[in-house]
Order: sequence, then structure tokens, then C-alpha cells
Amino acid sequence: MKGTHHVIVETGRLKYEFDIKRNITIIQGNSATGKTTLIGLLRDYAEFADKTGVRIVSDVECKVFGGGLSSWDIEIKGCKNSIVFIDEGHSFIYTEEFARVIKETDNYYVLITRKAIRTLPYSINEVYGIRNSGKYNYPEKIYHEFYQIYGDIRGEQNEKADYLVVEDSNSGYQFYDRVLSETKCVSAGGNTKVYRQVRDLGREGVISVIIDGAAFGAYIEELLLLAERMGNVAIYMPESFEWMILKSGVLEFEDKKDILENAQNYIESKDYFSWEQYFTDLLTQITGGTVYEYHKAKLSAYYVEGRNSERILAVIPDTMRKMLK
Repeated sequence: MKGTHHVIVETGRLKYEFDIKRNITIIQGNSATGKTTLIGLLRDYAEFADKTGVRIVSDVECKVFGGGLSSWDIEIKGCKNSIVFIDEGHSFIYTEEFARVIKETDNYYVLITRKAIRTLPYSINEVYGIRNSGKYNYPEKIYHEFYQIYGDIRGEQNEKADYLVVEDSNSGYQFYDRVLSETKCVSAGGNTKVYRQVRDLGREGVISVIIDGAAFGAYIEELLLLAERMGNVAIYMPESFEWMILKSGVLEFEDKKDILENAQNYIESKDYFSWEQYFTDLLTQITGGTVYEYHKAKLSAYYVEGRNSERILAVIPDTMRKMLK
């Protein structure tokens, strides 16, 4: 499944309206924010249809998981081209097996949970809360909408960064290590180790962090809390390093603007568990057989030559970029 799917769930008193555009969407929030009510309305509609007074508008089927722990995988595999809602009462969503099962399906999943799901590569941009927007007031209909919890940059600093922490030692690290003359680039060795690396280096100076936001959703909350406590950390969260190259203008390709602005219309969920994988494949295909052929494991010199490095760095927001120069 691909594309953006606009969903309305409403009764005479309540209305939820939201868009789902990736294979994994996370809904967070404390009690009494409307999460359980949304699941209840969807479940009532599935069981009793219009007899409940619930109305659902969606171009694809919306399903609520309702099976037992022993057969959850069979029920999920039976869903096709649907938005599947699962709440945190079903503990299997935190397992490696659940990740393997949904990776092979063509559904979108909306997971309602207050805990991070470390087994899934979900985007920081698809972590939402639910709020009453104020469009309707009691005794009229109460309107609920999703709001994005995280943006793409946090903790901007006016000081020069002593260190830049990146997730791994592949092309992104190689790029920054070669083009940044005054900031020491450090590889964390994977997204699970970014927190520890930032914590340890933070004792030695000002830290900039660049992570692949497309797959960092499970780790972002603890990193932001750490950055807030330390007070000397700035974080930039683009989709991925490959996305930055595609956006920078060092390459031209068909439908560039639309792909970058509306990637959900091009990314088939069954083929790409994370958008990071899609942007890597796209960049590899575009450059294949050329002098600027892209390899994730080893960066071509083309990307650090002349103005190319400046154009890639220009994708980074001004406040963060000033820290790195």
C-alpha cells in the first residue's frame, strides 16, 4: 500500500480526523487523551456497523485487531491493503516476531502505545498525540486531531560544536568527517548507541547530533530528554543522509520535487519497511554506472568535491550548520 489516506471517525458527539501516510504510525499520550475512545469507535463499527451511530470515511478499510494472543499473526496476515489499528494491550507488538510479520504485509499500521517499540524502524515524523482542537465545543461535537510530537531540529545552540555525533560509520559519517575541518565527527556505531555517545561526549563540550529520522522514532524521546538535561546538545533529524543528497541539488532526476515532497505516493509499504531504505535505493539507481555512483558503505569522492559538499551541507538548517563551521 502507498499514498496518504484521510480518515474520519465520528459519532453525533465525537469526531476524529487524521491522515495516515506511512506503514507505521505511533500514537502516544497519557490516559484520557482519546486513544482508547478512538479504538472503541472503530471496534464498535466493525462489529455492528451503522447500528452504533459510528461513521467512518476512508478510501481503504480500517480494521481493529481483536484476536487472541495465540492467533494474532494469522489475523494480521489475513488483512490486505488496510489500516490496522492495534492498542498497547496486545503485548506482541513489542516482539521481533511482530516486526517480521508486518514487514511482509501490504498494510499500514497504527500502534497505540505509551512505550517505545524498539523492534520497529518507525519515523520520528509519524509519532503523534491526540488533542481536542477546539473546532467544536460542548455541547456540540468534540473534534479530535493528531498532532506531530517531534520536528526535525531541537536544541539549537549559538556556540560552535566541538563534536558531531552520527549513527554509523557509513557514507554519512565519511562525508562529515572529510568536510568538517573544525568539528570532530564521531560515529556512535548504530542508533541504539547514540544516547550513550552523546551522554559521554557531552561532558567534554558542545554536541551536534545528526540522525536518520526515518528510523529513529523509538529512540528519539530519551535522546531529547538527555539533550534537555545537558543543555549543550543540538539535534537535526532529516529522513536520512541519502535524502539530504537527493534534496541538495547535486543530482537531477525525474519527478524530483514531487518525490521529495510526497514520498508516500512512491513508496510501497511491502517493499520498504523504512523510508530510509527507499531513499538509499533511489539514490543508488539514479547514480548507477556513473562517475558519481553511490555506495552506502563507501562514499564517492564526487560528493565532497567542489561545491557539492557545500550544497549538501546547505540542507542542514542554518542554526545547526553554523555550529558545524
